[in-house]
Amino acid sequence: MAILRLAADSRDELLALLAKPSTPEPARGRSAFRLGIVDPTEKKRALARKVITGGKPWRGRNDVWFSSAPLLAAPGTGMAFVFPGLEAEFAPQITDVAEWLGVPPPVLADSSIGTHAASVVSVGRLLAEALGRLAVWPDALAGHSVGEWAAMIAGGIFSGAEFDEMLARTDLDAIRVPGVQFAVLGCGVEQVRGELAGRAGVVVSHDNSTNQTVACGPDAAVADLIDTLRDQGIICQILPFRSGFHTPMLKPYLAPFEAGVPSLRITRATIPVWSATTAAPFPDDHNAIRELSVRHLLEPVQFRTLIRAMHAAGTTVFVQVGAGQLGSLIDDTLADVEHLTVAANSAHRGGLDQLRRLLTALWVEGADPDFAALEPRTEPVPIPGSAEPLARLRALGSRLPVAREFAALLDDMAGSVATVLAAADRTESDTSLSVSSTTMPYLLDHCFVPQRAGWPEVADRRPVMPATTILAHLMALAQAHAPGQRAIGVEDLRFDRWLIAEPAVQLAVRVRRVGADRVRVALGDYAEGVVLLGPDYPVDVSPAWQPEADERPPALSAEDLYRQRWMFHGPRFQAVTASTAISDSGIRGELTVPTAPGALLDGVGQLLGQWLVERHPTRWIAFPTRMRQVRQHAALPPAGTRVACSVRVRTLTEDTVEADARLTCGGRPLVSITGWCDRRFDSGPRAAAVHRFPEHNTLSEQRPGGWWVMLESSPSLATREFYLRKYLGGAEHREYETCPPPERREWLLRRIVIKDAVRGWLWEHGSGPLFPAEIAVDDSHRTTVSGRHGLRLPELNVAVAVARRVAVAVVGDTTLIGTALHTEMAALDQGRVKEFRQ
Repeated sequence: MAILRLAADSRDELLALLAKPSTPEPARGRSAFRLGIVDPTEKKRALARKVITGGKPWRGRNDVWFSSAPLLAAPGTGMAFVFPGLEAEFAPQITDVAEWLGVPPPVLADSSIGTHAASVVSVGRLLAEALGRLAVWPDALAGHSVGEWAAMIAGGIFSGAEFDEMLARTDLDAIRVPGVQFAVLGCGVEQVRGELAGRAGVVVSHDNSTNQTVACGPDAAVADLIDTLRDQGIICQILPFRSGFHTPMLKPYLAPFEAGVPSLRITRATIPVWSATTAAPFPDDHNAIRELSVRHLLEPVQFRTLIRAMHAAGTTVFVQVGAGQLGSLIDDTLADVEHLTVAANSAHRGGLDQLRRLLTALWVEGADPDFAALEPRTEPVPIPGSAEPLARLRALGSRLPVAREFAALLDDMAGSVATVLAAADRTESDTSLSVSSTTMPYLLDHCFVPQRAGWPEVADRRPVMPATTILAHLMALAQAHAPGQRAIGVEDLRFDRWLIAEPAVQLAVRVRRVGADRVRVALGDYAEGVVLLGPDYPVDVSPAWQPEADERPPALSAEDLYRQRWMFHGPRFQAVTASTAISDSGIRGELTVPTAPGALLDGVGQLLGQWLVERHPTRWIAFPTRMRQVRQHAALPPAGTRVACSVRVRTLTEDTVEADARLTCGGRPLVSITGWCDRRFDSGPRAAAVHRFPEHNTLSEQRPGGWWVMLESSPSLATREFYLRKYLGGAEHREYETCPPPERREWLLRRIVIKDAVRGWLWEHGSGPLFPAEIAVDDSHRTTVSGRHGLRLPELNVAVAVARRVAVAVVGDTTLIGTALHTEMAALDQGRVKEFRQ
């Protein structure tokens, strides 16, 4: 992307520069007349000539920027980063930005208000890092709604790493909020407050700008307010999320939020951070900051007043650090004064392209950003601090020949190394990988969800590519990218999402050299790691592991693991041949190399899984999230070869288990693994039983009164994913995905309890095993059920009711449904319900 930048001391001089056929170098210094054009065409140059002649500032329309009095050149002026909050549309373009930074892109999700907020903050932090790399530094920081958290991180009030740790231990989808509605109203706050007089339950949550206010309250009251304002010709819109943020209605739900940002370690801001609650900078006192962060959740966002106050304090340039429409609120508020609002990201163009436009806009207003940082490097990058010692050696060389020769040798070495590294930095390739049960039929033996024999919908079985098969693909892709070298290991391997093989996915693959012997490989946004290359396999010099003193025979045999479905793997992934010994900190066994790619190392995970089953049975379901280091010390043996495996557990928490492993073949080292980390999931008796044998078990409980009850005990999103996949067929899962996020829990509770009640009735009447997916539920008008793929059901009367976290269902005498719900709700309110663990 070409950028034309011209600077001159007068209008005529600038026009003369623009008229030159060649593109001159941009002027240095503080020239007052500045012009920037992105992708300069003749049409854009013609527009620029008119703009310069007119003399008024031109800020970005048609990719042209002009100023004769740069905003940042005046004394006392400055630039602010402003971070957006939740908006109706959230489509940031950040993949190329993350790749340029050399970091994984944030995982974006909006399945709930919690995940949406976390994603917005993550995007803001990524873009703030990118702006720092481009020498764009703010003089002040602020945020709109949850964007204030990103501003607090950027300003150093609390640590981004500690914020991430807090998110990791929080079930964002389980956070409860009031089910109130937000409405965007196209008028000022005073007019809205006039209409709210005498209306109960509706409050102003956001004073956004001169002509925009957000109100919040119960659905009916908000709808009545909207009708009144629309009759006055005011545009109104309902927002697609509910939270009650920034209103007193959140107060009964405040506890999990107080355990979030306000609980973090607080420090004084290193850059002034302005509060949208007080429209003033955050105080220095730690306790006052913590108190203000709680008020932020319960009091209105005073964004219009905030922007006015920041402008009065000297902020003339506002950089929107995120995608969305926040800049339009600033422009509306400051329509009567000179200012610049520019976005660091746009939903309508690539992330790096938008950053180039942002740099152009800032340069025209007097900033000095680093344009070169966005361009591909063509010269070796000097090593910081290397020039001084070499200069001293050369100086000594006039008197000491040995110093002269050594300096020449270092020059030659530095040139060679820099050339190799620069070439490596530029070497990358894009390809793709087709993942499906057709292209990779072995994945049919790695399905999470058991179904009836002969079940025709493969997607309902949920075939998943295992982490170790992903590892095998990464190594193969890296080796193909580096002819003459051998893939000998992997470092910093992360698995960000389950790679589902049905429906088929065409996976984008990015292979990039990051050193002479290292290649970073990314499989879409599913997994990424650095593959190590070398001429031969490395020798394992670590001492052999000795048996643990407390070892004893395992309770489960290898046959038990698969026959009893503790492991869901089919024949092509069944690697464990014998479980030899188990201790409080590890397990040993014998693996037989299976036929599927990556299946041998998957056996390591299966042994670790057995250790969890026997040593920690309440949370034994676990899947890999990362591996710190894998080293291969010899070529992997062919299928059918026996391999000894030892697993040592390093750390165990409620949510994770981390282990090391060693594989040997014929007494010789084969593979060593350091930092194999699994995420642990809820696996109480009911969840575990449904996970292993869904055809015989239920998540709901049958009551003596004749009804079934399902009590939602706020499991994690990942745990919920387990059982929703086991209960829903493909069409039902698509229906679930189309539900608005706040409605998904109730929808799923209804489906689960209905299917359990129907299966319970059928079992009582002599039916054999029944998988939940065999029953289809139509809940659109009245509740009806039918069989799928050959299952025939009698005509059944079914009733269901849901309130808060309780769902009840009745088959047969549907008049019981009211009594059932009343009984269960009363028991819950009185604390007499034992919250059975899902």
